[in-house]
Amino acid sequence: MNRLFFSTVNLVILFFACVSYAGDSDLANPYVANYPFKSAVIHYTIKDEYGHGGKISKGTEIVYIKGDKLAKVTKMAVPDPKGKDKIKNIETLQIFAPDYVYMVDLVGKTGIKIDNSKKYTKPAYDSLSVEEKKAFHKRMEKRGIVSLDLLGLGKKVGTDTILGRQCDVYQSGEELSPEKLSEALEVEGGEAPSYMKSWIWRTAKIPLKIITEGLGWSNELIATKIEENVKIPDSRFTVPSDIKVTYDKEKSEFAKQEALVRFELYKTGKPMVVKMKLKREEIKPKGNSKASESNQKGQENQK
Repeated sequence: MNRLFFSTVNLVILFFACVSYAGDSDLANPYVANYPFKSAVIHYTIKDEYGHGGKISKGTEIVYIKGDKLAKVTKMAVPDPKGKDKIKNIETLQIFAPDYVYMVDLVGKTGIKIDNSKKYTKPAYDSLSVEEKKAFHKRMEKRGIVSLDLLGLGKKVGTDTILGRQCDVYQSGEELSPEKLSEALEVEGGEAPSYMKSWIWRTAKIPLKIITEGLGWSNELIATKIEENVKIPDSRFTVPSDIKVTYDKEKSEFAKQEALVRFELYKTGKPMVVKMKLKREEIKPKGNSKASESNQKGQENQK
């Protein structure tokens, strides 16, 4: 699968795919979508810049939301590493359904399917007592979490309006000035600084603008158009018939265990340790490798 599935910007968008946090006043299930519309189509532009030569990748993303389903189509034109001044076109599809998540390479005609971890956490929350639900929401609020799929936003630094929608603005890290970048380059072995600023549509808990910066790279994702309560065919949330989809058992278990760990943290306030088991990789003399892996237990994230 292409690395663009898991780029910084895409991960953040991935976080809002199936969940909106409704607040603790009504103890609503935070694993259930609570959008202010029945359906929506959101158009984005993407710009990635990286490397010493200032290589730039540009593209678009369209997010389709209908009830409890979400699909995202991303198209990028990226520098082709095989040739100077050549461009490689990439097109991916992600579908978030109640039971499964699909990640598809529309160019390579391949994809993977994993369990949607929320099919485990949603009923787990419903089984809590009223007092446990109150404590759950209180712990989320204490940690500044506005949505379980929008983690790592940082602190709220203001408000803004994008495309007529009121947004809360969050910031993680400090904006990287030329002086700070220069200082970071001089520190050998130090942690590379990073910065993220997010504009979150308040009532929908959806990012409408995200700017991320690091040492030698930057990403921008900006919403350019929002259509609410429009007709979206069910086919938008179906993997094309010519795509070969493989179920990934290990990634499914990975996502499930991390989601349950986080659930337990907000339920009890105590972190739960999860061990991960991996089978060793056998490397053949001629350079061919054969990996055989068993069940993994770990953590997800991403949104």
